[in-house]
Amino acid sequence: MHGSDVIYMFAMSLDGYIARPDGSFDWLERFPADADYDFDAFLDSLSGIVMGRGSYDAARRGGRWDYNRWPTAVATSRSIADAPDGVEAMAGSPAELLQSLRRRGATGRIWMFGGGDLARQFLDAGLLDTIEIGTIPVILGSGLPAFGGAGADRWLDLDFAKPLANGAVHSRYRVSKTD
Repeated sequence: MHGSDVIYMFAMSLDGYIARPDGSFDWLERFPADADYDFDAFLDSLSGIVMGRGSYDAARRGGRWDYNRWPTAVATSRSIADAPDGVEAMAGSPAELLQSLRRRGATGRIWMFGGGDLARQFLDAGLLDTIEIGTIPVILGSGLPAFGGAGADRWLDLDFAKPLANGAVHSRYRVSKTD
């Protein structure tokens, strides 16, 4: 099922936000990706990561970088100081970002790590195959939307949806190619 698909896997609030307006996601601390979600198996299925600059900066808070085993493309027009090995900053289309990863050995599944604006660009370019969501039972009221700004309607086909013991819902959709 994985092959060389591009998957947007993320957590969001019930009202569709992936972070607070300031980019923080402290509300996720009550809902870590537990064994029921099988995040480790997801990580093992990857061959590369593409992410927006805001997501990169959030992942690097405190100097951490938990993604050394994959080539990573960061969509940004600004350079990255002290980028970890395997991280490349580049401005480009979704197709160019993927080409960069493929050149650097990402021959299988790519994680479109975030954020919402980049997810919308991948959707609009027809380059997003799978959307996997941990829906957290909290209403934030405002924040960074899971799919950025307005765009064309995109229809999805449900692969599965299951409630988790912690009250979240884990679901996965395939992006319909026959809109």
